[in-house]
Amino acid sequence: MIKELKIKNFKCFESLKLDLKPLNVLMGLNGMGKSTVIQSLLLLRQSYQENGLSDLKLNGSYVTLGNGKDVLSERSENEKIEFYVKEAEGHLWVCSDYISDSDLLPNSSLENAFSKGMSSALLNDRFLYLSAYRIEPRVLYHIADEKELQRRDFGNNGELAIHYLNVYGSKNIENDCVIYNSLEDRSLNEQVKSWLSLIAPGILPQVSVNQGLRNAELRYAFREGSERTNAYKSVNVGFGITYVLPVIIALLTSKTGDLLLLENPEAHIHPAGQRWLGELIALACAGGVQIMVETHSDHIMNGIRLAVKKKKIYPDKAGIFFFYKDEEDGYKHKVILPSIDQDGRIDVWPEGFLDEWDNALLDLM
Repeated sequence: MIKELKIKNFKCFESLKLDLKPLNVLMGLNGMGKSTVIQSLLLLRQSYQENGLSDLKLNGSYVTLGNGKDVLSERSENEKIEFYVKEAEGHLWVCSDYISDSDLLPNSSLENAFSKGMSSALLNDRFLYLSAYRIEPRVLYHIADEKELQRRDFGNNGELAIHYLNVYGSKNIENDCVIYNSLEDRSLNEQVKSWLSLIAPGILPQVSVNQGLRNAELRYAFREGSERTNAYKSVNVGFGITYVLPVIIALLTSKTGDLLLLENPEAHIHPAGQRWLGELIALACAGGVQIMVETHSDHIMNGIRLAVKKKKIYPDKAGIFFFYKDEEDGYKHKVILPSIDQDGRIDVWPEGFLDEWDNALLDLM
């Protein structure tokens, strides 16, 4: 589990230090640095997979950042880009040289100092990332190969999660904390249906796979009382249902020691569904999963706060990071750390932090 992240001279940050928790909620207006934090971790993983971190590979399977001049902070005092990741078992430190027109920045210093036999979840197969550009309703979906399924690789956009659900749907969930309402049926299929019914009431996903054609079809039936409707193609059902399905599958299948990065999990979901999704995120963390979630949703935040009040997760396990520009300090990008108490209340409410509802009401009066 990542305990500390330091970023120096990367994009909007001249210098940033974050003490991370099991659950980390990144909030703030657009362009304040939330995505940069996510990208820093993805860049390290991408570079490790490509070349063992001998260089920072700016363009690859996780991020496409351009070249050196696109990522060196305008405020940098030297032409070195640094990242430091600290975990209980060791740390990772990377210091890269600046080359303005290259997308491959050589690492002049590198420490991958983990205990023998240990490695960071950021670099191994205990990692899962879902971008803001998740799968949309389609007639057919590409299916994964066996190795991708075994390591629970859903693709950056969750495009392979549907195949995973088809293959492993009968397998029991390992994280006790996410089991819905203490149901005896712990299978992934049943748990997905139960949580999806809260987020999008009455929805029953159905997946069929054609191995020969290497594709999968996703349909949805609707529960209406004791009956259910015919199953409809995903293109004929609400956009948000398909968009959130990989997020639910990822949260339910994550286990102790996993690291999960989520961008805008609330997209295209009704506010009531967003609240339940926030609770599910908190429950996954309570089971030992570290999650970093970038969100603009007060409903996601409220779901997390409710999970704290219900004592599903301890308040000190959840961290809120509000990113902003400090006008009084030359518009430097900084972060404020509101905290949640045991009743789910937040102690600090900086301007721009979950205050638009109140602002709109004042304008209406």
